[in-house]
Amino acid sequence: MPLLTIVPPMPGAERRFQPIVDFVHTCGWQTEFVRLDWPGRRPPFGSTEIFPQVDAQTVGKVVLGFSLGALYAHLGALRARHLILGSIAPFFLEDDDEPERWMISYRAGNSATPADILVGAREDGQMHRRATAIRDFYRQHTYTDVPDAEHELWHPNYLQAVKTTLDRLEAQRAHSKVTT
Repeated sequence: MPLLTIVPPMPGAERRFQPIVDFVHTCGWQTEFVRLDWPGRRPPFGSTEIFPQVDAQTVGKVVLGFSLGALYAHLGALRARHLILGSIAPFFLEDDDEPERWMISYRAGNSATPADILVGAREDGQMHRRATAIRDFYRQHTYTDVPDAEHELWHPNYLQAVKTTLDRLEAQRAHSKVTT
């Protein structure tokens, strides 16, 4: 069974993601979570300590991140095999309309990593601008504007977009096993 590594938006968020885990299991994939460790209850804006934690746990893996988890995956999972970035949070250096953000450019990711970028069709203009910039950053990517979805990973159309990506990745993996 293939493995999907999920980057949560903050430590302890795994319980909130149980419906996603259950859904991914129905798609024929196992799951694991990246373990995050930071002081306090808020994301460590201004600190880069989280990104090496993500990198160390995602080498060679298929990685899913949603919102802040997508930002952490983009900047941290630099040696992942494939990224699935859902509704990536707009808290990069370039997002100067956000008072709290990381002073790191979205260009600090690894543009050579294949990536699927997803964004809800009903998300605001800022989310679409960031998703489009991230899409254009990656040399090998797909981009899905998820119909009727807002910033909600468990929206049925969002889940279908994730399933479509997982099915495609599994077919590619199976095909590469046959040809090697």
